[in-house]
Amino acid sequence: MESKKAPVDVESLEGRVARLEDQTRFTLDALELAASLGEFEVGISSLHEPTLLLREVVARVATITPFAASAVYLVDEGSSDFYQAYSDRQEWSAQIESAITSFIDSGMFTFALREGRPVIVHSVELQRRVVLHVLETSSRVRGMFVGVFSEGAKNLTAVEMALLSIVCKNCASAVEVFELYKCFKCGGEDVIAFSDSLPAGVVDLSKNGRILITNKFASKLLGSVATPEKRYLIEFLIPEERERIASLLISCCAFSVPEQEYQTESLAKTQSTMRTQTVLDSAEGQKNISLHITPLQHNGDTFLRGVLAPMDEMYNGAALVEGM
Repeated sequence: MESKKAPVDVESLEGRVARLEDQTRFTLDALELAASLGEFEVGISSLHEPTLLLREVVARVATITPFAASAVYLVDEGSSDFYQAYSDRQEWSAQIESAITSFIDSGMFTFALREGRPVIVHSVELQRRVVLHVLETSSRVRGMFVGVFSEGAKNLTAVEMALLSIVCKNCASAVEVFELYKCFKCGGEDVIAFSDSLPAGVVDLSKNGRILITNKFASKLLGSVATPEKRYLIEFLIPEERERIASLLISCCAFSVPEQEYQTESLAKTQSTMRTQTVLDSAEGQKNISLHITPLQHNGDTFLRGVLAPMDEMYNGAALVEGM
């Protein structure tokens, strides 16, 4: 008996191809979105309180999936209690607060703290489903993200849950940096005042050259470092110098330095200090500067400290002050 093969359904094959193409596009879009979620536009050093940062976090979450209302809870450093630090819908704030109190009493809040992933639960107070995601770094819990689903909203897909985790992890890290910076400002006013009095620019950079902190002279020399379009040191240089200085930063990071208190380390005594001359491209025109870069470590984290000394005659040959 001859076996009969089922006829090929062309329309079915075309449908499968179309679905696979859609899935591929979705995967690529998700990867691109994930890559864009790692950094926030807000400059930590320019903040006096975290509202702007948390507002951007909620905006990033909205690009993944829209919520009827979102809120971010942070940990009070004094009492270790959670408090509602930001809500994008003030009319929902009281209801969300009531729901969180209920979750704490039932143990669901503690469960979400331990999970480290999105936890979806129904709230009697809100009459909606709510997603809870802990904001946690490797060192400690920093807060909790709360998203209230719209009525009839679908469940989060695995990809959406993974992207939400990326945002929450980066939010926790940003909050931790903000708290450390605030602690530095509150506990070292004399250090900051001394830095601001220097006749040279002092700038702290991340390992990839992103500007973290500047003193007053550096801010004046560079211009507004808080603008989203200019967040990296090389973006303030003339185009011809950017590749060379980028290579210098990479080379400087390659040096192994012992952990040290960055307030007391002298650039003159650090053998790995890189010294060069370069040209700033400022709103006032091109400026020749002497650039000294050295890698430092503090609490296990490596960063770069740069000293910018103008060499133009308009600054009357201001001397480079090395270190602080």
